[in-house]
Amino acid sequence: MTDPLNRELELAAALKLTAPPPQAWIEAAALIPTTVGDLATLERIIESAGFRAQFASDPQRALEQAGLDCTPALLAAVADRLAV
Repeated sequence: MTDPLNRELELAAALKLTAPPPQAWIEAAALIPTTVGDLATLERIIESAGFRAQFASDPQRALEQAGLDCTPALLAAVADRLAV
């Protein structure tokens, strides 16, 4: 009988042989959970003409008043969403 975890152990051993990811990848990955949650909130907020007007004049303040953490990634995501 084979060990059911054998494939996972082989994969783990192979991954240990690879180079570590670049620091920028680690930082970007750390932003994903927050950004996804923020985007869900933004989908509701973005329908407001007031929010869109405020974002056009002062993006950082608009996000802060919406209760969101104003990160470069979130700013870019909102700008892209509003450009559609």
